Amino acid sequence: MATANDKPLVTIGVIVYNEGRFIGESIDSLLAQDYKNLEIICCDNYSTDDSGDICRSAAEADARVRYIRHNENIGASANSIFALRQAKGKYFMWAAGHDIWAPDLVSKCVAALEKRPEAAIACGASTWIDVDGNELEKEAGWYDTRGLDPMLRFFFAFWGNPHPILGVIRSQYLREIPKVFTCIGADQILLTELALRGDFIHVRDTSWCRRQPRAEESYDEKLKRYTSSDFGMAGSWIDRKLPLLRLPIEQARSVLRSELSWIRRIAVLLALFPAFVVRYLAGRV
Repeated sequence: MATANDKPLVTIGVIVYNEGRFIGESIDSLLAQDYKNLEIICCDNYSTDDSGDICRSAAEADARVRYIRHNENIGASANSIFALRQAKGKYFMWAAGHDIWAPDLVSKCVAALEKRPEAAIACGASTWIDVDGNELEKEAGWYDTRGLDPMLRFFFAFWGNPHPILGVIRSQYLREIPKVFTCIGADQILLTELALRGDFIHVRDTSWCRRQPRAEESYDEKLKRYTSSDFGMAGSWIDRKLPLLRLPIEQARSVLRSELSWIRRIAVLLALFPAFVVRYLAGRV
């Protein structure tokens, strides 16, 4: 008779920093998954509220939950990388400490990845909600790259929103990437790396709610927050002074070390930098 442990292990890295208002609901949502072979690692980035107590209680109540607290704030990006390094599962999923997932999200995403062994990510439909759980009039968009050439997959990830980074990801592909960055646009760098390795699958019949825990911000306000010590996305001088420069450079490097033929690499690079200018101008709006 098949048991939960006969299915591939999925590691969920929960990123926690002062999430006391939401973290209990988020953990409950993950524990309610109908896919049971999970390890849920709550990585607390030195919270100053009751987030730690809530996570610790969850770990005491369910053996699938592990709680790790840093001795200082290492920055949101570094905390995300730390969570990834703790993972033991065949599949990995980052989870924000304020989001909510449908009970069948993990099972349906794993099923999609198992059916298509070359795929990199499976991601459900996403809805934005506010702090009270009310749906926002804000569209997330989605994309599915099955059947596309790797060059086209790259540009789908380049132009698309970064929500698939919070989908279920094949751990093998994450381990193959030379470096996961702690800079502005790190999620886009990682997504384009993964797109060169395999398909992104949009699993339409499951969903998750991405909470917007703060008021809408302008472009400049977002940059200021991302380069703050809490986020840790600007460790070097160049990242502080030219915070977006690393994004096209690292995406170009990912193309150069890909398995594309040289003529295809050159074609992508020739298209990448003017496309980045368009993306930058659109992003400011």
